[in-house]
Amino acid sequence: MNRLWIISNYNQDPSSVITRLTAPFLVCNQGDPSHIPDSVKLSGNFKQTKHTGHNISDYLQFILENYNNLPESLGFAKGNIFPRHIDENSFVKRQPLDDFVPLYSDRTTFSPSYRRLSVKKLIAQQVAPGYYLEITNNWYVKHRKKGQYYPRINDLFKQFFRRDVPEYILFVPGACMIVPREKIVRWPIEVYQKLYEAVTYDFFPVEAFHVERSMLYFFNFPLE
Repeated sequence: MNRLWIISNYNQDPSSVITRLTAPFLVCNQGDPSHIPDSVKLSGNFKQTKHTGHNISDYLQFILENYNNLPESLGFAKGNIFPRHIDENSFVKRQPLDDFVPLYSDRTTFSPSYRRLSVKKLIAQQVAPGYYLEITNNWYVKHRKKGQYYPRINDLFKQFFRRDVPEYILFVPGACMIVPREKIVRWPIEVYQKLYEAVTYDFFPVEAFHVERSMLYFFNFPLE
């Protein structure tokens, strides 16, 4: 399998991730490069990128710049993926897998979280290894500046999927995942250009949260 790992990094040494990889990598660094070992910076596997506050922009930028020459598989990960999003043992077990692979494994989220109204209502739960189900109430936009392109996730869904967002959305927290090339290029490059613009016009816009929660729809779920 011809795979390349895109490691989005900010102000830390990503060596713990790099040493676990079994395929080539590119470190996309949004922070101070002094945190990166010289061996990585001088290896040709290092790139200083725009500090947008999130990893989504690094993934999208690579797709845009290499759309016609993508490897068979892309691994998307963050420099702090251990232990924030997945433990090292789970990562090692999932890394050799083909097809779409979610890289999330927080054992505590297998227990459901509820909101208490007249009856308990599920807020969020990891419903299968790597897959997190969350109520779609735009909770993360309440204390942030209104989105310029897609103020609410439903705006993004109507634009790209031509339907309303479901009451609950399944996604991979942190947007760390392995994605086959064919699941990327099934969307025209213009889609990725629009998404990139929507997540880079400001520092950590609400659209970054929307795209994180929509990546399974872009990369894994059937197109209709």
